[in-house]
Amino acid sequence: MPEPKNIEQIIADLVQAGERGERVDLSHWIDVYPQFAQELKEFFEIHDRLVSPDHSQDTEKNPVDATVRLALQDGEVLDGQLSGTNPPRFLGEYEIISEINRGGMGVVYKARHRKLGRLVALKLIRSGELANEEEIQRFRSEAEAAAALTHPGIVPIFEVGTLQGLVYFTMAYIEGESLAAVTQNGPMDVMEAVRIIHKLCAAVDHAHRSGVFHRDLKPANVLLDGTGQPILIDFGLAKIAYRESSLTTTGQILGTPAYMAPEHATGKIIPITAASDVYSIGAILYVLLAGQPPFGGPTPIDVLLQVLDHDPPFPSQLNHHVSHELDFVCRKALEKKPESRYQTAAQMADDLHRILQGTPLDFAHPTVMARLESWWRREPILLVHICGIGVTTAIVCLSQLSRWEMSVEFPLRLGLLVTWLVASFFLQIWVLRARWRDLACLTWMLLDVTIYTTLLAFADPPRSMLLIGYPMMVVASSLFYRKRFVVVTTLACIGGFTLLGLLSPMQDFVKLDFAAIFVAGLSVICLTVLSTIRRVRSMSLYSDDK
Repeated sequence: MPEPKNIEQIIADLVQAGERGERVDLSHWIDVYPQFAQELKEFFEIHDRLVSPDHSQDTEKNPVDATVRLALQDGEVLDGQLSGTNPPRFLGEYEIISEINRGGMGVVYKARHRKLGRLVALKLIRSGELANEEEIQRFRSEAEAAAALTHPGIVPIFEVGTLQGLVYFTMAYIEGESLAAVTQNGPMDVMEAVRIIHKLCAAVDHAHRSGVFHRDLKPANVLLDGTGQPILIDFGLAKIAYRESSLTTTGQILGTPAYMAPEHATGKIIPITAASDVYSIGAILYVLLAGQPPFGGPTPIDVLLQVLDHDPPFPSQLNHHVSHELDFVCRKALEKKPESRYQTAAQMADDLHRILQGTPLDFAHPTVMARLESWWRREPILLVHICGIGVTTAIVCLSQLSRWEMSVEFPLRLGLLVTWLVASFFLQIWVLRARWRDLACLTWMLLDVTIYTTLLAFADPPRSMLLIGYPMMVVASSLFYRKRFVVVTTLACIGGFTLLGLLSPMQDFVKLDFAAIFVAGLSVICLTVLSTIRRVRSMSLYSDDK
């Protein structure tokens, strides 16, 4: 007995058999799967209505072969076209106009209903992928979740069905750009961004009150129509509150890293709440105000680590038109702990409404400790520099005061330390710009090694203990979670140490064995840090080591 299948998989087998040139006997398939006899007959009947007049004679002679080929008008074959670049011309009652978008599982076409003349966006599973049961279930869940919602800010669903073994649904065609396209050239007008997110909050709150959680809110899933109304689309990862689902398993990370709530970035199965979507709305508001996502990096794992451990810079640091009240709204929506965020999208909408009306927000200012904690999460590298340079400057000054006389090198040392500190603030501003982040980080590390080596050259003996700064810089470079940054820092430290020994002889560590041991130690620290970064990356399903 054959293994039981659903109707979609059976028709997929028919398609494959036809593509291999095999002659398929319909009666045989009905005998094998009698429970799907009616569906198989309907499949043939639907195709008979789709075949063009040019193919009618062939169909009469060999209806089974014609059906399996999924022949369309002008000889186009649907299964091949879905996997290629040219869309089919017709699908049932719909005329395909052009392809809008395609992903790993689905493809979306702009289409026109031939009888009603209505433009729609038609989404179906790519037949060339031969979707499995889980993909089909997720696809249907998307249609069902969106169809259950009626709101001007949510794309309406017109029809859900199966045609020629393909699961599909149609939705309203929105003529407009996504928020992702709108923000490609930089931040939006501040008040326009607030207006859009205020309306988006209303749509999301309606979905939540209807028991639907989107779970993949991001700029690409929000379209702006001709009136500027944001329209929420793509409920492919939506969760219906009252229904149990086996689509999400432990270790599976769903969503887009830069807009994903921290509690879901770990891949653990936890209850879905409105606060998770609120976090994503806050991330969308952030990108509209700042012109870049709250977190970024060359790989998804870099982004996920920041989502879990860091706080983004305030939008006002990247766009001086942003008010402190909007900084507060973004910060509250992007809190790491769900209980610290807005508990509903409606609460966030209320604060945005007050900003639109020019009414001051009533919010408590954070304590000093809370400010320091937030600063540490936002700018850990800068804070490390401030602490290290500050302590060094204090020691140098106290040492000078204890001698009751000013040495010749003291002004140079103090000037280098002050320069280092000021440069760190400027480099931190540079690091905030996503476009220049890598170059800024590399410049910062090389500047650290250069200034530190210069300070050692003018330090008073014994100076061997001060060499601890080199391994400290190698370890600190791991804060970037980038292996090549650690390697560059290590090589720069070895070069600085070598140059120091050649140009400024130090009797306490110029021996060859000491230098060899020190360089070997730096190399071991480098390998240890690299191994740690590799292990951290390997724990994520998104790992894309670089």
